[in-house]
Amino acid sequence: MTSSAKDFATVEHDADLESPLRRVAYEAGMMLGLEATRDEQGYHRRRLTRQQYWLHGAGTLAGMAVSIDPDAAEDPDTDMTVRVLVGPGFGIDGLGREVLVHESYCVNLGEWLAAQGETALHDGFDAGESRLWLRVSVRHQDCPVAAQPVLARKLNMSTDPVQPSRIADGVLLEIQPELPPAGEPGYRPWQAHGPLADAPEGLTDAEQATLAAAEAESEAAGRLMNLHARLLHALDDGVSPQTVADRLHESARLLLARISIETTSLSHIVVNPSRISVNNLVRPFLVTPGQLAHLAR
Repeated sequence: MTSSAKDFATVEHDADLESPLRRVAYEAGMMLGLEATRDEQGYHRRRLTRQQYWLHGAGTLAGMAVSIDPDAAEDPDTDMTVRVLVGPGFGIDGLGREVLVHESYCVNLGEWLAAQGETALHDGFDAGESRLWLRVSVRHQDCPVAAQPVLARKLNMSTDPVQPSRIADGVLLEIQPELPPAGEPGYRPWQAHGPLADAPEGLTDAEQATLAAAEAESEAAGRLMNLHARLLHALDDGVSPQTVADRLHESARLLLARISIETTSLSHIVVNPSRISVNNLVRPFLVTPGQLAHLAR
């Protein structure tokens, strides 16, 4: 699926994580219109996405495994038809929206590479390692459906204007050329915000003493108190991502896998399973209370 102006408006709306929410104050005799209905929907929807963003974070809950088909070849120098597959699964994207992939999706890797062109692929090419790196990601996307006739509101509109009567929850799967990060990015509990500081900052003398006492008690208590101190000032630099389109979409994307293709040149890439590696374990995962209880046994 491709992005649209309506979808960008939704991303921009969902990325506003600081504005107080408003719900409709119903009263007998009050005239309510389209904006009231939208406010009512937006209030409940954004309450849910904010809860998922702040309390759960972004990550895969189950599935959405990325693979290639076929996964092996006898001759590594033969150019073949290879498909990148994304299996069914569930997760939460970078802005707290549910992502449900209810069926497998695929893309012809050779055709995709040819459509990008050499210039576009350069961002993911590591000449020293002779590898092209690709990132597979997913995010929520609005999908307007169920078109039905509406009253014309503008001059020179079609004699039979139609508008979608429903917005279905959809997903946007993307492949992008991108080199893997050079180092450890640090602990990042919220995807649209930066990583936490490596050490607590701005603590008072009393807070420093509390932290020191916890560290003296045990290693686990010290680590927990250290995390609390880092979270205390986690939002000092602001809470909203920048409203530039590419920054907003980047905040929403959920990493699924990194793909590397052995190649010495971007002008001629041999698409062969023997030259392709897929790593699904670079993605973030979310842990449910049931999983924690199982691990604690």
